[in-house]
Amino acid sequence: MPLVDRLQNETRAHYAGLETLICVQALAAGTLPPDCHRALHQALAILQQALTQALAATSHPVLVALGAEALPVHPLLEQGLVSGVPQDRLESHALIGAIALGVRMRSAAHREPLSLLGYHYALRLALFPLPGTSPWREFAQRLEGVTIEAAEEEGLIRAASEAFSLIRRLLDALHPARELPPTWWLNRDAGEHPMTMDLDELQAALRAAEASWEEFPYYACRYGEHGRQFSWSDSAWLVTLSGQAEAQVWKHISWLGGLLAGRGMPRLMLERHLRMLYQELVHAKPMQRRAYDVLWQVAERMAEERRRLLDDQELRTFGEDFDVRVGPEWSQRLRGMGELLAAAVADECCGLAQAVPSLAAWMCEPSRFPEPWIRAVEETLTRARAFCRVRIPSGMAGRE
Repeated sequence: MPLVDRLQNETRAHYAGLETLICVQALAAGTLPPDCHRALHQALAILQQALTQALAATSHPVLVALGAEALPVHPLLEQGLVSGVPQDRLESHALIGAIALGVRMRSAAHREPLSLLGYHYALRLALFPLPGTSPWREFAQRLEGVTIEAAEEEGLIRAASEAFSLIRRLLDALHPARELPPTWWLNRDAGEHPMTMDLDELQAALRAAEASWEEFPYYACRYGEHGRQFSWSDSAWLVTLSGQAEAQVWKHISWLGGLLAGRGMPRLMLERHLRMLYQELVHAKPMQRRAYDVLWQVAERMAEERRRLLDDQELRTFGEDFDVRVGPEWSQRLRGMGELLAAAVADECCGLAQAVPSLAAWMCEPSRFPEPWIRAVEETLTRARAFCRVRIPSGMAGRE
């Protein structure tokens, strides 16, 4: 099936669902409340800015050309165009979802650039098409002469669906107004907990989450998009610990690290994420560096606990050896798994009894991995346990 036809089929239900929303009907009738109109425009401005920046960050000629276009605004939105991208605090919680999708688009520019065509289609052509225009025809014209592989096509379709889903949630919650906690816009299963509402901090938190997922493809392979949303909400919560006393922050981080380790994520992953989060925050708001320093400090404290058993070079050696054992195809597909196995053993030696089983069970599943991979996992765990256990100081077998 041609890509344009498939895209039309895949998104038809999304588009039909939008037309049934009270918010869209009020927009068309000119009865949408001003505050909702303002929030809608701000959300669209956030998304358009992010998409333009993402397109400009690529080298593909079709994408670069799209990024340089100044598209006309649909008449239904003109009366609400009184404000663009918010500059500081978020006036509406609904904007959080737009910010998250914006960060995703910027990340996609490097990860799977042609998926930006899906975002472009959904947000610029199909969402509010201009009278007398055909999104399908315009999109088909863009694709003339463009070679798209099967995996790229899947990414494009997924991006379009993701954009439609976000916009539908946004419009559904805007009008009639629904009281939803801020975290809902990042992760509907996170419950209600504190998170930063500062625009720069939120974007930094989401960038750090995306960078963590880029460093460890294991996140996506095991936890999927649902897991990504937990990374978003956790990262936005971690920002709120800034400026607190180190002992209090360590209590929170230690609890989270133990929880995640028991669910298959060695504390090394949280340690690395805290460092990325710190760097993103300092880059975004350098004047607040002193408040953010505590995040780096607790990351270092977590690292020092591990280094008593396994220093950084030894950790890298385990990773390199594992990569040799599993071969280039698998070591590229799931980077960093040898280090995670060794780090899980260190966590186990620090008293986190489920750190290894929760990781090894997934990594040794025969329906998922070939026999050489499973053998490499088992051998790496055996060697790491032998290596770490001789270094366990007296009384270290429990948490600090």
